Amino acid sequence: MRISTNEFLLGSLNELLAQQQNVNKLNREIATGQTLLSPADDPSAAGQVVGLADRIGQFGYEAANGQAASQTLQNGIGTLQQVTTLLAQLRQTAVTVANGSATPSDRQAAAVSAQTLLQQLVQLANTQDGNGNYLFAGSRSNAPAFSTLPNGQVVFDGDASVSQVQIAPSLSVLSTISGQNIFMNVPAGSQGLAVSANAGNIGGAYAVADGVTNLAQVSAAGRAGTQYDITFSGNTSGLAYTVTSGTGPPGSAGYNATSGVVASGSYAAGADLTFAGIDVSIHGNPAAGDSFAVQPGATTTVFQSAQDLIAALQMPQGSGAQAAQAQQAFQNVLANLSGVQTSILSGQAVLGTSLSEIRSAQTQTSALSANAAGTMSDLQSANLPQVIANYSESLTALQAAQLAFAKVQNLTLFAAIAR
Repeated sequence: MRISTNEFLLGSLNELLAQQQNVNKLNREIATGQTLLSPADDPSAAGQVVGLADRIGQFGYEAANGQAASQTLQNGIGTLQQVTTLLAQLRQTAVTVANGSATPSDRQAAAVSAQTLLQQLVQLANTQDGNGNYLFAGSRSNAPAFSTLPNGQVVFDGDASVSQVQIAPSLSVLSTISGQNIFMNVPAGSQGLAVSANAGNIGGAYAVADGVTNLAQVSAAGRAGTQYDITFSGNTSGLAYTVTSGTGPPGSAGYNATSGVVASGSYAAGADLTFAGIDVSIHGNPAAGDSFAVQPGATTTVFQSAQDLIAALQMPQGSGAQAAQAQQAFQNVLANLSGVQTSILSGQAVLGTSLSEIRSAQTQTSALSANAAGTMSDLQSANLPQVIANYSESLTALQAAQLAFAKVQNLTLFAAIAR
């Protein structure tokens, strides 16, 4: 088999170019610190790197979501904490004035203070986040959640929607809650039992709902719209009480005593009245003909509780029936304030739970992202000591290839004649 000079030259040139390409590749690896310079270098590793980069990007997206949601949640929790502080001030005002020692000027000053606190409550309920969204407006976050009507009533203008964000694969948490669920529709009185005194009472008594003895019975009554009317009868020798149930406000033309008498008996001063799963205590001395209404499932609002306190502070205190009516109003305010404080605390708990979940997820996501980054680095990063050693070997091979090519170039007929 005869091999021509061109074939010798071509073989030497190819070897030279291959060695030059390998040296250049190793040189780039040394310069960049990366061994995976193109997908062609290692298609399998390149595919893994693409997948890892996608995962790291997703981790970054979820971390950013979590960070933004954390700021919103902290804003919401802080706002509700301020609301709790204002409610505590309103409660302290009610307790102070309810003892009957406050002067008319004290009550007037307290009413002005309560009005200021009410305005602050509305402002807090319309708190905005860093992007100008109203925290408690639900999905209508581009407008204030609450507004005040000309008659002074505070109404909710948002909706019941909540905002959720994805903070990990298949894990989303609340970032906001609707004001409808915490500022409005709050169970009134004690466990949703609202007590009111008939405006025509002439005795010196007021009533307080001390609790529920049968929750299922009371809940059913609330769903059915059932209300109870406690009426006293008798004379100076003794009083009796009768409890009837029906629908509509007791004592009004719309009241319908559908169920007749629920409970009755002789009234003993200081003794509680228990009926239909409800425990009611009577404080003071009722008169024959006095009555009290008990409404299961009653609701109030944070703002209405403040307004009720203002109204109670503006009532004439006097003595006898007048004092009893004022005391009934203050007791109702105190019971309602306890309910709205519980509602606000529940809202804080919900937001706090979301914040805790985000922090837990962020810790896990950070670890997963670091692991993915480490694996990707292992796939891409060059082992510099080994690469340098390979570079030295390849450089030597390149020099040998260059020398061989130079010798082959001289193996021509003209070169032989010249010698």
